[in-house]
Formats: sequence, structure tokens, C-alpha cells
Amino acid sequence: MNDETNINTDETATPETAELETLRRENEELRSAARLRNAREAIVNGLTTAGAFSPELLFSAVGGRVQFDDDGRPVNADELVADLRREHPEQFAAERPAAAIDAGAGTQRQAKPLSRDALSRMSPDEIRRLDWAEVREVLSGR
Repeated sequence: MNDETNINTDETATPETAELETLRRENEELRSAARLRNAREAIVNGLTTAGAFSPELLFSAVGGRVQFDDDGRPVNADELVADLRREHPEQFAAERPAAAIDAGAGTQRQAKPLSRDALSRMSPDEIRRLDWAEVREVLSGR
């Protein structure tokens, strides 16, 4: 074979090879844009699910740390969300603890309503310990 035919120099470049190189460059730019879009979508969705207040803003903080697989999908999106949550906890809604269960609810005896009849059966000491506003109300007939 002739070595001169295998060498592609700028002097022998034809308009077709220049156009081919331009198309390759555009193709690579489009692939990069698609990868970035996929990464943005995956990470922003993860941040939204995690309760982030500004998922787009947080994505811009990790844009350069995204790793991609051979198909252009982000492989470390979950790790980046966890990192952001650890590095910027103020950017996420606080997790609320589950409400306490009052296992003793309803076990205490409810005080019986005070009545004239109940007052008549009480000793003076029992009456002395009562709420006097309630006693006056019962005695006035309200």
C-alpha cells in the first residue's frame, strides 16, 4: 500500500471531509446535550422526591460530578442527591417524626358532671376541694 493515501492532512482535505467532521462534532454536541438533559431530569426528580426546595438550583451545584453509563444515562444520581442532602440540609424540608401514639388515651376516669344531687351527698371536705366557680354555677341553676 501507498502511505500517502492513508495520511489525511489539511492540504488534501476535501469539502466532503470537512463537512463530515462538522457533522461528527454536531453529533457529539447533541449527544452531550441529551446526556445532560437526562441527568438533569433524573437528579431533579430525585431532589423533588427528597423534598428539596430548589431542585434546579441544587442540580447546578452537582452538574460537573455526574457520571454516565455507555448509553448516556446518569449512574450516580442517587448518590448525588444523598450528597446534596448531607451538604445542604437547609435546602430540604424537615422530616417530621411520626405523631406519638397515646396508648393511655381513654383509660383515665372522666370526672362526673357536678350536680345539686352530687353536692348533697358530699362531705364538707370534698366540697372544699371543688372548683368554686363550678359549684356556684350548679347552685345558681345554669
